[in-house]
Amino acid sequence: MRIFIILVVFSLTLQSCFKSIYEPKLGNYRAEMITKDGSILPFKFELLKVSNQLTMKVKNDKETLLYDQIEYIGDSIRIYMHPFDAVIIAKAEDGFLKGRYLKEESGKETPFKAIISDAPKFESSKKANLNLNGKFRTLFRPEKPYPGLGVFTQKGNQVSGTFMKNSGDTRFLSGIVYGDSIKLSTFDGAHPYLIKAAKLGDTIFGSLYYQSSSITKFWMIQDENYELTNSKELTKLKDGFDTINFSFKDSKGKLVSLSDKQFKNKVVVVQIMGTWCPNCLDETQFFLSYIKDNPTDELAFVALSFEAARSEEKAITRIQNMIDRFKIPYPVLLAQFGSIDTKLAQEKLPMLREIRSYPTTIIISKSKKVNSIYTGFNGPATGQVFEDFKKEFDLKINSLLKND
Repeated sequence: MRIFIILVVFSLTLQSCFKSIYEPKLGNYRAEMITKDGSILPFKFELLKVSNQLTMKVKNDKETLLYDQIEYIGDSIRIYMHPFDAVIIAKAEDGFLKGRYLKEESGKETPFKAIISDAPKFESSKKANLNLNGKFRTLFRPEKPYPGLGVFTQKGNQVSGTFMKNSGDTRFLSGIVYGDSIKLSTFDGAHPYLIKAAKLGDTIFGSLYYQSSSITKFWMIQDENYELTNSKELTKLKDGFDTINFSFKDSKGKLVSLSDKQFKNKVVVVQIMGTWCPNCLDETQFFLSYIKDNPTDELAFVALSFEAARSEEKAITRIQNMIDRFKIPYPVLLAQFGSIDTKLAQEKLPMLREIRSYPTTIIISKSKKVNSIYTGFNGPATGQVFEDFKKEFDLKINSLLKND
């Protein structure tokens, strides 16, 4: 009997220890990743139970993201950032998480830790000496330049906004201005970004940090009249072509072509994308809302997915996970796996002169002629720019539906 009691006590003690080691506490966390030069990249999230499922709720300014595929493996928890090829692997101990953020295909890792706290991402007692309200002409990577446009809103020393580029935006950045300095960050599952910048004269000089792998220098200057190159002017058909065609497998292994019956006598929106791409996902979610609000049998969508996954099986799994997670009603085809190189992607669609970025979206008339090609996607974080695009897209589709 005494031995039985000892075993019961030991078992309960073991279970208690097991729970304290493996089960993270619920609540609000302040997380930090460590960049290439040792800078701190902070973000905020909440761990909660949704229908008894442990869920990570990431808060980025005006957006909230839910990651609910969380596993216990060994002495760690794994938080999968679906549909992206990323995972947080961490050990839990008394309101503290410590581990790493891993990009599974590239193998790149970033140190990660989080502690239960209601503290903000950034704090400073200094007042703001500069005003970030408005538009800022931006040049990234001065040694090999590419243009950008910063769009920001400031209240007191609190700042939110994004950088628009020809490939898309940097999504929901937020942070503070203190003195002549700026700190902003975001984490959307695929992109941990940190901005550190300071004003010198009329110019703001800064760095954009991407997890622990890269630091991109930039400068920006306020310019309310500056605009990026029109997204419809960047990707063109080759001379002698007025349409495109393709034949790729869907997630069930069935070949799908633009010449198929399901696209006959319909306006077709072709999205060149990847499951790893947050801007592509923003565009996909816009398409889903458009389909819901504008039901018609005369409009069809199809996505051509270019995947980083090294095997066809893994690429198909990622595509199907995205279809299931977001309830995508149209075909998502595997166009390429093992590389997201845009030069290789262009070889799969040789009638295009160049594919510059993901996403690239091609709108095709009922007569199967290409009407327009949009390079990149500047989504909800861009505010009025996104609203203007939605109106333009709606006018374009309705015109083709009525007149073609």
